[in-house]
Amino acid sequence: METNRITGMSAAGGPAAGPQATKTGEVTTFYSYDGASVRSQALAHAGWLLAGRKHARTPVLMIDWDLEGPGLHHYFPRTQDAAAPGRSGVLELFEACRDRLRAPGRGFGDDTEALAAHVLDSIDWDAHIERVDDGRPLYLMRAGRFDDSYGERADRLDWDALFCACPALFRSFAAHLKQRFAHVLIDCRSGRSAATSVCTALLADKMVGLFTPDPRSLDGLQGVVARALDYRCSHEDEQRPLLVYPLPSPIDAACEGRLRWRYGDAHCRDRDRDVGPAGPAYQPALEKLLSACYGVSSVSLDSYLDEVQLPQAGLVGMALPTGRTQVSGGRLGPVRSIEALLEWLEPGHFPWRPLAEVRLVQAVDALHERAADPQAPALVRELARLGQSYLGQQGELEAARRIEQHVVALEEGLHAMEEGKRGHPGVRRGADGVAGSAAGAAAAGADALDDKLSRLQELIDSRSPREARALADSLRTSILRPSVAHALRRRGAAMIKQVYLQEGDKDALLAFTQDEVHSLEGALIQAAGGRPLVPG
Repeated sequence: METNRITGMSAAGGPAAGPQATKTGEVTTFYSYDGASVRSQALAHAGWLLAGRKHARTPVLMIDWDLEGPGLHHYFPRTQDAAAPGRSGVLELFEACRDRLRAPGRGFGDDTEALAAHVLDSIDWDAHIERVDDGRPLYLMRAGRFDDSYGERADRLDWDALFCACPALFRSFAAHLKQRFAHVLIDCRSGRSAATSVCTALLADKMVGLFTPDPRSLDGLQGVVARALDYRCSHEDEQRPLLVYPLPSPIDAACEGRLRWRYGDAHCRDRDRDVGPAGPAYQPALEKLLSACYGVSSVSLDSYLDEVQLPQAGLVGMALPTGRTQVSGGRLGPVRSIEALLEWLEPGHFPWRPLAEVRLVQAVDALHERAADPQAPALVRELARLGQSYLGQQGELEAARRIEQHVVALEEGLHAMEEGKRGHPGVRRGADGVAGSAAGAAAAGADALDDKLSRLQELIDSRSPREARALADSLRTSILRPSVAHALRRRGAAMIKQVYLQEGDKDALLAFTQDEVHSLEGALIQAAGGRPLVPG
């Protein structure tokens, strides 16, 4: 069947013969405390976009886990044919798992991993999965078979009992699907329930949390996120990352009240006297939540929330994510919002990472894939630009520390280029023609600089901060001159940074590190013979 060809799944549910994917997929749960329709629409559109990646060769599975209010299948006309109502889904799959777990004589003892594998290998996966788009590898596992007994059967399914019977079942279920699909998107039911815990705490690698201006919506989302992360931290078998991506919805881009909802009254009081009805300031609340959950001292969602907002206007256009409908494409339109969300979500960036940085990292990753040599000039150029992006976060001491690794990479690339030029015949001929007096002057200058650095080290060791700061300031320009030897420049830069760090002067540290990056970038261009470091 089509599922087998795309995902490598055998008819019996086990791996099909032939090559398997070299990289496992990821499970992303879409959750909202309320607003199920908006959540399902956002998931459907994200699935459609992801399935179009890599020339429409990225298999994506959507799962409708909202058994009480199923509806994900309504967004795909292909599922509305006469035979569709008889297709099995989540309910029938886990009913089969329950029956197999109740069977006597299993003989697995305490090995719940082996038991889960045995149960899942017996499932006929093709009976529960259907393709919903002719042009993309997009698949759906609907909530279940909507016959007369559906409601009663859904009420009888006990998620807690399934977990107690085999704690590894849901974890193995996710791993089984991640071997066959690049992305597994789960449409989780609203509110709080055992099914919600399964989708957020047990299955998900990533979580998209939608919320509305209703204060209960944000409170409900915060509670679910906190419980899921607490569970991961407190249970040894589940200690794995969970990335959380908030999605404000619905937002009316034309309504000034969205500023008060995002920032709170204090932020808007001096800017907008009449900004509409007040609501909870969701950005500071989310920043506080993520900071506490991830142990990060400072979190800023400014860049992320500037891009990722799902407006109420235009949601109707998302009903069919198949290219047949006209949708709003503005900066705050629904299509653009989901595309922006995927810029962070798909590669796994934290939501507090600035968009400019996300895109530069993406460019560097692309260069890594293309470049045979990781020290290739084009890659070094991108690392320099990435460093400047970090330094753009003024007032952040942590940004200056993060850039150290990129500065080291730049210095190593420059040093390699300098060594290569020394061995080049043309360079040697040019060096032979240098006047002896100039060489002597350069040597004398290096000796003087070395003496000053020795003096600076003495001041640092003797804990003379005032004198050390004055000398460090006087050396800032001279140490970064292109004529300074690589080893001497590296030693001097490290000492100057040490002085600024000891004084806690983050502004001076940031400014000097930025000067260092500019200097290294210019030296790299010069070392490359004036040729552009990025192919045009």
